[in-house]
Amino acid sequence: MSGDTPIEQHVQFVRAQLRVTCERIAEAVELALVPANPELELAWLARCAERERGVDAESSLCWPLPRLGLEATELRTLWVLIAQELCPSARLDLRRLATEDDVDVTLDVLRRVIHGSLPGEAPWRELSAGSRLRSACLVDPIEGDGMPAHRVAFRIAPRVLALVHGVLELDPEIEGIVASRDQERAMEDLVVDEMVRHRIQTCVGRDGITIVSGLGGSGRRSLLVAAAREAGLDVVTIDARKLSPDRDRAGRQMRVLARECYLLDRTPVVLNLEALAGGADVADRLDLVDGILEGRVLATTARPLGRRWRRMPSVIELPPLAGVERAGLWRRALPEASDGDADLLATVYPLAPALIEAVGVAAIADAAGAPLEPKHVAMGIRTVLDDRLAGLATRVVVTQSWDDLVLPEDQTMAIVELLARIRSRRRVYEDWGFAGKLGKGLGVTALFSGPPGTGKTMCAGLIAKDLGTEIYQVDLGKIVSKWIGETEKNLAALFDAAEAGHAVLLFDEADSFFGKRTAVTSSNDRYANQETNFLLQRIETFAGICILTTNHDPAIDEAFRRRLAVHVRFPLPDTDEREKLWRALIPERAPVEADLDLAGLAKKFVMGGGNIRNAVLRAAFLAADANEAIGNRHLRQAAQLEYEAMGKLTMTSDR
Repeated sequence: MSGDTPIEQHVQFVRAQLRVTCERIAEAVELALVPANPELELAWLARCAERERGVDAESSLCWPLPRLGLEATELRTLWVLIAQELCPSARLDLRRLATEDDVDVTLDVLRRVIHGSLPGEAPWRELSAGSRLRSACLVDPIEGDGMPAHRVAFRIAPRVLALVHGVLELDPEIEGIVASRDQERAMEDLVVDEMVRHRIQTCVGRDGITIVSGLGGSGRRSLLVAAAREAGLDVVTIDARKLSPDRDRAGRQMRVLARECYLLDRTPVVLNLEALAGGADVADRLDLVDGILEGRVLATTARPLGRRWRRMPSVIELPPLAGVERAGLWRRALPEASDGDADLLATVYPLAPALIEAVGVAAIADAAGAPLEPKHVAMGIRTVLDDRLAGLATRVVVTQSWDDLVLPEDQTMAIVELLARIRSRRRVYEDWGFAGKLGKGLGVTALFSGPPGTGKTMCAGLIAKDLGTEIYQVDLGKIVSKWIGETEKNLAALFDAAEAGHAVLLFDEADSFFGKRTAVTSSNDRYANQETNFLLQRIETFAGICILTTNHDPAIDEAFRRRLAVHVRFPLPDTDEREKLWRALIPERAPVEADLDLAGLAKKFVMGGGNIRNAVLRAAFLAADANEAIGNRHLRQAAQLEYEAMGKLTMTSDR
């Protein structure tokens, strides 16, 4: 067979094995038709073993079952079930062995073919619930209610039949959990601390569980795959988030994965391991990884898992990239960018490595062959962030300018301080070493409180616009779930995506989500407090920018207040500020009368900027409908209508 191709060798091996299996079955039938004779049975078993030794399994390059470490009787069991599917003569002989009208191969029939009828054997151990054949999903029991043990039937798994026909692709049963294969990079092309690189290479080179911890998009997967390739290993990557929440179903998926890794000589890489940590409604399934996957296991997680392992893993934490390293990634993603541009992008957009690469691809595609411009990079960033935050938050398009926002001096200075904290984070934390002193809480969380219409949401948008970053308003309706534990899962995905993409998160009406914890009098209180506790922990470790707005300041939990970088209270504007707002909110292109009494409007109608904006817009429509320029009559009428909508009354003679 040495001169044959691997496929030809495989076909010859399968034919030879089926031939000796069919002979074994036929002789078992003959033996069953004569009175019990131990000497004949022993001679038959010896003859069968001699024939099987003559089949050269080692020369069949495509037959991977020996990697499973099956015993001889387990391999014979498989071949009998294969013969039942592929050989009509074997099918007839097996039916003759059945004591009843069984169509499928029962446990009793398999006992006769594999062990004969001699006493003292353990004929059913190959197919017990914990056997290798069952746990590796190589055979499937055919369930029957109330069926006696000896009549329980078995069928060969489709995966084994695929192997017989030379199909070596992954089992379709786990296609739903296999992660898509991104572009693989060599270890030397990845930006990572040298000590971390060496430790990953060392851990990947030996048996055991290796977990790389870090933010999504930080290169955890790329590092593990590159180290595995460097060690001469082939991998199969699965996403733990796609595993079934049902424990039994998830267990089968993991057993199939383990079998595929044995059959195809692959190393499993389990992404997003934290998804298996479970919650109030989903049981912890991390033990499936620890108990089912043997040998070398590689995994990634976004947060500490905090559990006792059967096999203690090696956990390697990826530190955040320094500004210089991130600038290098921007230069590689945007070859046309200058060193100064790359440094600026690294400061303004400290994205995770995978996102920087994705932005580069999107920006170059948007440029469509033209020279790269800032607008192309901005479009690339929006595209990537929209994709990461889809279904959790909505990007806010900011069209106003600082001229449209009128604030007292104290509040203006607080906003200036907030901008300074954001702009100077890299210098203070990295260059001046404050990150090492603080340890955590390196993000910026601000609370804007005050009556409705005082400019809180507008100010949050203007801050993002001033920084050149995108702002996303959290969709609480999509975050909060009636299913216990699902809210925390959605929040984790939200913060991870925002942190990796350096997007500003805006929680409007934050008191509904960051409210005070209550005394536990029911399970609902306990789960609500659990969500608040999770938010407290995640806000403290969040390295991005988060802005909360509320009309009801006292409702915010005190623990959140201690984690705030800045708390800005937005008061209702005074008379002079209201006059500035009336003036600022009328566009320059709008036709207006020459003698507008904006000071009188500001004095008479005490309202916030949002209400003034509504009144100006109402006045514009009233004037446009009358085909007139916007005048005092339109403004006073609109202000009166807005006042009434606010539930307030005032006397005016100009209706």
